[in-house]
Amino acid sequence: MAGYSGSPLPKTLGIKAGHKVCLLNAPGHVERHIHAADDVRIAHDLRLPPVDVVVLFVDCVADLEKRFADIAARLHPSGGFWVAWRRRATDITEDVVRRIALAVGMVDNKAVSIRGGWSGLRLVLRPEIRDAIAYRAVPMIPRRTRRPTAPGSAMHRARARSTK
Repeated sequence: MAGYSGSPLPKTLGIKAGHKVCLLNAPGHVERHIHAADDVRIAHDLRLPPVDVVVLFVDCVADLEKRFADIAARLHPSGGFWVAWRRRATDITEDVVRRIALAVGMVDNKAVSIRGGWSGLRLVLRPEIRDAIAYRAVPMIPRRTRRPTAPGSAMHRARARSTK
């Protein structure tokens, strides 16, 4: 493919062993290539921040604007946020992504061509902002969890009723 460097996709996107990666709206071929990397945890939602690498695939500017601030807020302070768009089928360009990123306090530092006709731009938090929000990287104290109950027991039925 023209413009493709030949390096594995995880290396191109800066994904390393032990990283927590969140793929949003990703095509199947991208997910398969990232699954090939060793010791990478892949998620499809942002419920458990902080995330080391987020890859958002978008088709229009409205989707990008709607999700951008929430994703940036859940990103690890030293993490990378990739915005990927189809090269010829959308109204998204690198300039549009940069303008939205600057409004949230992010800057771009790498552009790549992703297999399947996608372009990508890596965004990171500006260094002065990164230092100010580094507290998010500290692991949170886990909440107390419930002990499992035996199926069919009175406690199991009571818990099932309380969640309806």
